[in-house]
Order: sequence, then structure tokens, then C-alpha cells
Amino acid sequence: MTRTRPAEVRKEQLLKAARAVLAKKGFAQMRVSDIVEKAGMSQGSFYLHFASKEAVIAELFRSMINDALAMIEATHSPEQDMETALRNTVMSYYKVCFQYRDVLESTDGGAAHGMDRQAWNEMYRPTNEFALNLVRTWQKRGDVSPDADPNVVSWLIIDSVNGAMGRLFGHSGNRVSKDYEAYVVGWILAALRSFQGPSKKSRS
Repeated sequence: MTRTRPAEVRKEQLLKAARAVLAKKGFAQMRVSDIVEKAGMSQGSFYLHFASKEAVIAELFRSMINDALAMIEATHSPEQDMETALRNTVMSYYKVCFQYRDVLESTDGGAAHGMDRQAWNEMYRPTNEFALNLVRTWQKRGDVSPDADPNVVSWLIIDSVNGAMGRLFGHSGNRVSKDYEAYVVGWILAALRSFQGPSKKSRS
């Protein structure tokens, strides 16, 4: 059995401390000094692992994406019809997002402004690839129009799910609202089934 290196332990302690401070103060009021005090470390130790408090949020966000994909893949199988696959994907994603609600709300509070667009897109890349593969599978089965650009459709699905999340938090308090979740799934399904791709007139 491989031992966890002390550096990895310290990094996890800093991440745990950051979430505790984040929950208490919010991102705007959180300071590096608060994190290291909570973790019982020096600021020098902090900067060995992270360049800034924004970098801490980025690492937590990566963890959220990884956890979400792991849960989605655990409920997914290639044989699932489009409705089942989409419902399981949205349910799993929202369930993990609720566990990272403090991290997501911190990005709205300014954490995202400290990251360049390329870094942000790179964090979302595994999610984008999963959604793109789903859309291509549905197109092969005839569930989604072959005239629709799968790259655009996958982005629209992701944007719809993420865009609805803020209202989901507001509707649900500290739990996922199944009714609201069903609306999100139903709305996306209706769009996928009815959209035929851009008309020739709109392309010209």
C-alpha cells in the first residue's frame, strides 16, 4: 500500500480549511491568513501549494467536476435511452453540485475573475467531452437530428444545466428539488427532440 506523502496531506488540510473559512466568511472576505490559521500552518506552507485563494477555489472546482463525472459514469450505460441517460446525468450532477455549493457560489462572488478563460475551459473539458459523446450517440440512434452540430448541442446542454443551477439552489434550500430537476430534464429533452439544426436561410 502506497503511503500518502506529507505534501499531499498538507494540501488536503489547506483545502479543508479553505472550505470551512469559505462557509463562514464567503469568498470576498476570505483571506489566505484565515486559511492557514484554520489549517494550523504557515503562509509559506500555503504558497508551496497554491498561488492565491483563487487557486484554492480552482482546485476545489476540479474536485467537484471529478466527483460529478465519477457519479455520472456510475449511473450511465451505453444501452440507456436518451431520457434515462439525461435524467441520470442531471440528477448526479446536481447532487454533487449541492455538496460543493459553497465553492460554486464563491465563483459567483468573484473567484472566477482571478482565473483566465483557458484555465476555466480546461477544468470543464472532461464534462464537455462526456456531453459531446452523449450527443453523438443520440444522433447515431436517431434521437437527435444529424443536422445539428454536436459540439454546439453539447455546449447548450451544459449551459442549460449550469444556468438553471442558481435557481435550483434558490428553490431547494439545502436539498435538490426533484420537481425543478424534472423541469430541467424535460426542457432539454423537448429541445433535443424538436431541433432540426439551423436552416439554410440562417446559414447564409
